[in-house]
Amino acid sequence: MVMRVTNQIQQSNSLQNIFRITEDLFQANQRIATGRRINKASDDPLGIQDTLSLRSSIAQIQQFGRNIDNNRLFLNTADSTLDSVGLGITRALELAQGSSGGTSSAETRAMTALEVQAILDQTIQDANTQLKGNYIFGGTELRNAPYQANASGLGAVYSGNSDFLQVEVGSNLTIPVTRPGPDVFGTDMNPALSVNTLLADLNGGSGVTLGSFNITDRAGNAAVINLGGAVTVNDVITAINGAGINVTASLNASQTGLQLTDTSGTILQPLTVTEAGSTTAQDLGILAVNDGNITGGNLNPVLTNATLIADLNGGNGLTLGQVDIVNGALTGTVDLSAAVTIGDVLATLNGAGLNITASINSQGNALQVVSNDPTTTAVISEVAGGDTAFLLGIGGGNVFTALDTLIQALERDDSAGILASFENLNASQNTIISARAKYGALVRTLDNLEIQHEANEVSQTTQMSEIEDSDIVKDASDVAALQLALEATLNTTARILQPSLLDFLR
Repeated sequence: MVMRVTNQIQQSNSLQNIFRITEDLFQANQRIATGRRINKASDDPLGIQDTLSLRSSIAQIQQFGRNIDNNRLFLNTADSTLDSVGLGITRALELAQGSSGGTSSAETRAMTALEVQAILDQTIQDANTQLKGNYIFGGTELRNAPYQANASGLGAVYSGNSDFLQVEVGSNLTIPVTRPGPDVFGTDMNPALSVNTLLADLNGGSGVTLGSFNITDRAGNAAVINLGGAVTVNDVITAINGAGINVTASLNASQTGLQLTDTSGTILQPLTVTEAGSTTAQDLGILAVNDGNITGGNLNPVLTNATLIADLNGGNGLTLGQVDIVNGALTGTVDLSAAVTIGDVLATLNGAGLNITASINSQGNALQVVSNDPTTTAVISEVAGGDTAFLLGIGGGNVFTALDTLIQALERDDSAGILASFENLNASQNTIISARAKYGALVRTLDNLEIQHEANEVSQTTQMSEIEDSDIVKDASDVAALQLALEATLNTTARILQPSLLDFLR
């Protein structure tokens, strides 16, 4: 059977061929111009999915690299600062050794005390080192100087917190770029929050403003919480739990603050806590608006006589042992292993017959021990292999306490105190060395991660290139072939579709 091929069919077929070749030529030119095989999702749906995933991963790797570059300086600055502190302790040890001989007099020791005081002042200044306007030894309190000289006792007053500023440098990997000062220079006994903690003992002893605040649960139910008569943390928890809304208060998992858990079955809005004419909610660390539960901030309770040893160190407790005490001609070893509360520790020290007074320091985060004799200095050091003096903040490797004790011994011309200070100065040097080792390990981790990230970026960029980049040689060959095909098609079409008089008479 012979089928008649009309002019319309010829025209349609020719135009389709021209359009197809033109489209193919356009795409080949576009691949050459952009250097990419995939320019829109329809070019390769599976390929575009893979490239988008790789592109997101590469962007994340690059962000990790920027985090490393931006924060490595914090670690290097901390290390160089601690190097300066270590040199100061070394010099203080030399001065102590030079003042312990029989040729030293009250006058020479008084002059030496002035130099050690300068070392202590410089150490406090080093502890207040800033980088980019941020203090690097204040935990996450970046804007306020963490240390001040203690005018009413030994050591220095710490006003930072016990948190670490964490920066993400890898997938599910963070490192601390700032540290709390006590983690570097001395002790923060860091008592955990309990239901029996007095509100007056929160926020470093600043307490909580007693007033009212509002809570609206996620179902829209609202309540006013009045804490005008509250005394303990338990009073706060009881008031919230009895408010008749879908919110349950408790201590958070880390025992640092409060936790507000919303149990609403119907979700209409975020869980909201607002003030009602006071700063009560802010002081309790729960002033927030959140789509889920609210985890309160660190309430930083201070030590009291009733604080349990088991509640120290963030609730992990302390294991106490023995300490050696030298106070002029009086010496002794005191066993603190049976202590249950801070009050037990203080009573045991004060009852040791060594003419000393042990108390909680002005910051409420460690203890201090002073001599009742104005001519002698109480020096507390570790029994071999122990760390009790350090854990309590009364000796051992506490940098500021060691320097301050030496100054006091020099000023009082106390030979026994000067000799006893050697051990604590050496322990303080070890504290600084240990802190530098931690920073060094972090820098090494960053260096290794940077190498790993660079290798991963190159590998994933190569994978992405293999998926989406064009083959320039092949595409150039295709362009030449398609141009030739287009010219031939146009030429042939022009001959086939020559118009006749009948075309105009139809």
